[in-house]
Amino acid sequence: MKTSKKYFERFKTAFLFWQKELGLTQYRVIFYHQLLKYEEETYFAQLVVGEKNKLAQVSLTTNIKDPKNDDGPESHAKHEAIHLLLHRLRWLGGCRYIESTDLDEEWEAIVVRLEKVLGCELINNK
Repeated sequence: MKTSKKYFERFKTAFLFWQKELGLTQYRVIFYHQLLKYEEETYFAQLVVGEKNKLAQVSLTTNIKDPKNDDGPESHAKHEAIHLLLHRLRWLGGCRYIESTDLDEEWEAIVVRLEKVLGCELINNK
């Protein structure tokens, strides 16, 4: 199944929503609509982050191999935004040298972001 421009626009809108909701506005985002393949598997979406320059490159595939497994562009966007949320923690873990407090500070920052998002959902569901 080919993904349309409208599908791609829904993906971008949803990603930007979750980027803001998760407090990740320090990242500049560039979107791509291109075929994403890794060996024989086709991905729905992909995130590549330059942590030092705070650049997130978010891609949506132009071709979904198995449409019955497609949860929609909003789901793919949220998934990639969560990857962005956790990226810095993963990046810090791979650094050769970090300050002893860096991991704890990022861990706390993620908790605070999730508190805000999850608090909003609880209030809206009452």
